[in-house]
Amino acid sequence: MEMRTDTPKTPVTQNVLFMPSVYNDAMRLLCEAQEYFTEFGDDDQTQMDKNIRSIYTCEMSRITLRLSCVMSWLLAQRSVVSGDIESEQSAHYGLEFQNICRVNNEMLHGILPSYVCYLLDSTLELYERVLRLDSQIQRVH
Repeated sequence: MEMRTDTPKTPVTQNVLFMPSVYNDAMRLLCEAQEYFTEFGDDDQTQMDKNIRSIYTCEMSRITLRLSCVMSWLLAQRSVVSGDIESEQSAHYGLEFQNICRVNNEMLHGILPSYVCYLLDSTLELYERVLRLDSQIQRVH
């Protein structure tokens, strides 16, 4: 039995940590958010008190920021795995604005439309998931 002594060009741990399901979940949420805001956003806003409308607008921005940060991080990690950039360079992409993105919006349930609350919860969960993956990758390097 011959033992292999060659090592992969990219760390195995990084390939394991970069899960296609995270990318697929991010893309699904991007599509769902875009569809909701395009199809129902204006109608929902016209039915709201102006103070609630202001909160709604801020939370739409939070959803967009979370998704943008996650996608930026995912694309940077994909570039690392494919050898296009070094892992040190990937630290400059994604997961910024944690003070904004990590806000739990449970108090808005029952105030904002239920689908917006679903998007808030789902994007927060995704952002936190990617933050954990990033932490694992940072420990490896």
